[in-house]
Amino acid sequence: MRIQVEDIQKDMIIDEDVYSNQGNLIVGRGFSVSNAMILKNLLRQHRVDKVKVLTLSEEVAPPSPKEKIDQEIVDFKLEFHDTVSTIENEISSILGGEIEEEKLNSLVESSLSMQSGTTLNIFQMMQKVKDSDDVTYSHCYSVSLSAYAIGKWLKLSEEELKELTLSAILADAGKASVPKEILMKKGFLTEQELNEMKKHVQYSYDMLDGYPISEQVKNAIRYHHEREDGSGYPEGLKGDKIPYYAKIIAIADVYTALTSKRPQREKLTPFEALKIMERDFMDKLDVTILTEFLKRIAENYIGNPVKLNDDTIGEIVFLSVHKLSRPVIKTTQGDKLIDLGNKENAKLEIVEFL
Repeated sequence: MRIQVEDIQKDMIIDEDVYSNQGNLIVGRGFSVSNAMILKNLLRQHRVDKVKVLTLSEEVAPPSPKEKIDQEIVDFKLEFHDTVSTIENEISSILGGEIEEEKLNSLVESSLSMQSGTTLNIFQMMQKVKDSDDVTYSHCYSVSLSAYAIGKWLKLSEEELKELTLSAILADAGKASVPKEILMKKGFLTEQELNEMKKHVQYSYDMLDGYPISEQVKNAIRYHHEREDGSGYPEGLKGDKIPYYAKIIAIADVYTALTSKRPQREKLTPFEALKIMERDFMDKLDVTILTEFLKRIAENYIGNPVKLNDDTIGEIVFLSVHKLSRPVIKTTQGDKLIDLGNKENAKLEIVEFL
């Protein structure tokens, strides 16, 4: 039965694959509507007027494990994009001189709630979120999810986790005051443009001036681009002078930037990002936190199906602590083991997470 998008209700089952005008899958057949309002808004954005749904008389078979994961991914995408829209609205409100503490707390709780209850872990889920040209609000939310996960690994208290998550959500809020042509520029920034971009941390900090937000949160926002060797900004702080939350957000920020689409390049795979962070950031980010992060991130992808640059399909089955970015792959056909850490496999790379 085909119905108007406006008539979609909770617990309905979508009975067809629904695509955008660009050919991207929005929701798949068998999708169970958990939040009708979010789904309606998403379909309206893609100018979908009608969808096919199952009637009560049609029997629905229990979902397979793959269908369950597909359902969770769609739910995650819907909630992710809805929260990103809320973040954009809240940052606009802050720029207008208003902060609604209740809404900020709601954003933090949303980040916390998205960390559990799914078959895939949060980093696998974020890999499934469609590429976005939004380099501010999607980035803010992705960084907050990553920072929260790091905080959990470091055994922060619940109160500390909430402060850390709020800091991460607002860390790049000041980019709303940076000219869009700089944010979206394809190619390298000029020195003048780079200096303007760097001002976003001060813009973020100044936006919160006079509001009842803790100094720990404000300082994390102001100093999350500082580096252990003093090469960061805005003050060139080193080592212990950098606030702890800022150290965590810095790692989440770098990883999220590397694994996200940018105007200048396509997104990198998680293991390409790990390789760069192992090679280029050991002296720039807190080495203790970074080492734990790299190990945990790599472990998160054990069991994940991948595609190599020679079109081999396989599954990540083992990691070496000495070569976290070069895992062992078991091929789908023939159960062959390919150790990417061996010299003979130096030209092989993971190019896609399936």
